[in-house]
Amino acid sequence: MKQKFRKLSFVKVADEMPEHKSHFDKGFIGIVDGTYSQLYGGGDVQSYALFKVEDGMITNHISWYDEDLLTLLPEQDKEKAEEMIEAYHLSEDEDNEEEEDE
Repeated sequence: MKQKFRKLSFVKVADEMPEHKSHFDKGFIGIVDGTYSQLYGGGDVQSYALFKVEDGMITNHISWYDEDLLTLLPEQDKEKAEEMIEAYHLSEDEDNEEEEDE
């Protein structure tokens, strides 16, 4: 089986979740980080880890969203996705340094 979404693709997460995933965040824009298989090995290419985008910034890294809960957005910008992810990782590093100083 082939994966449906490429890394760095912008997707829309469904507004409604199935009952077994009712605790998942829903109705947001995300950037695909990769499938379970890409990130950890194995054969699962239908579950995705995403960077959650709010107000033009990444606010979280969450997983595992089934491919049928995601829709590819018409506007794609790989360079923008890379910049947003880099900024997110830099802010995480700064937060970790602040915690170490305390």
